[in-house]
Amino acid sequence: MGNEWLCRLCATLSEAARTQSYIETTSPTQADSLHKAIKEVDIRTICKGYELLVRKCLSRLRFGRVKVALDTTEDPYWGKKGGSNSRASVDEKSKESWQFLNLAIVEPYFVPLMSLPYRQTDSLDDLVIDLLQYLKYLPIRTDLVLFDRGFYHARLIDYLEARQIPYLIFVPRTDAVKRYFEQSTAILNSFQHEMSYALDKSTWKPETKIVICKGVGKDKLGNPLDWCFATNQKPSLSLVQEYKKRWNIETGFRIHDEAKIKTKSSHLLIRFFYHLLSMLFVLVWRVRRARRNFVLVFKRFLKEIEDDFLKLVAKPPA
Repeated sequence: MGNEWLCRLCATLSEAARTQSYIETTSPTQADSLHKAIKEVDIRTICKGYELLVRKCLSRLRFGRVKVALDTTEDPYWGKKGGSNSRASVDEKSKESWQFLNLAIVEPYFVPLMSLPYRQTDSLDDLVIDLLQYLKYLPIRTDLVLFDRGFYHARLIDYLEARQIPYLIFVPRTDAVKRYFEQSTAILNSFQHEMSYALDKSTWKPETKIVICKGVGKDKLGNPLDWCFATNQKPSLSLVQEYKKRWNIETGFRIHDEAKIKTKSSHLLIRFFYHLLSMLFVLVWRVRRARRNFVLVFKRFLKEIEDDFLKLVAKPPA
């Protein structure tokens, strides 16, 4: 539709992200054309486009070794057309939500690498494995993959152990873990733990190392904290500090939420496109900060993008 139309669209998208507005409100006619184009592709095409931009940005950030984390995020949904594409919400604001599984660098700082839609019919383990395979071919070296307690699954641990991927998973207080706590007499304790799961009419029994750190740190009331992890790393009290780096993904997605583009559409691809676009704003912001070597406020960065594209509309290249 021409460079001028595309520049106006990019400026509109940046404005919608900065003001957290509905794209149908900021530019209804362009939103219709954009949504029509999005519906003509598929999830793999959108992911491939984002991957190419991730690779370009990583080459400019020049990371050495990194630590990554996986976590789910949700976008509240009040409509009635989500079907199997939306899930029950854990947010009290709505009964349903669009949910995404996210992969991001958390050390040295938050950099979003990829997301996948998490639907009712999806296996969380399958999605995690897909993202780990994607991570393997990125131009970075991963020291550790961090998970919260929602990822403590036998099949996922079997995959991580079989491929010798360094991992650290926070473990919920299951009956077996409670017995390990009862047997623990020192500050640091480790146990070999056998798990089981069924797949393809077969039963598999992977093993993991359960590491218990007793009385490390204090909660808000001043009571000592106990930590329990599943890992293939050497038992150490430092695992507590390593795990705390996972919280950077939650902090990072609070920044991501500052660029959330709203839409009235109930189409999964459109929702996913805007989710990745907000991640792209964060990704490019990281590159801009690294190149300028000074603090650049995220909202101001979004305004700069909007102004840059509006200048191109006012003064198109010769």
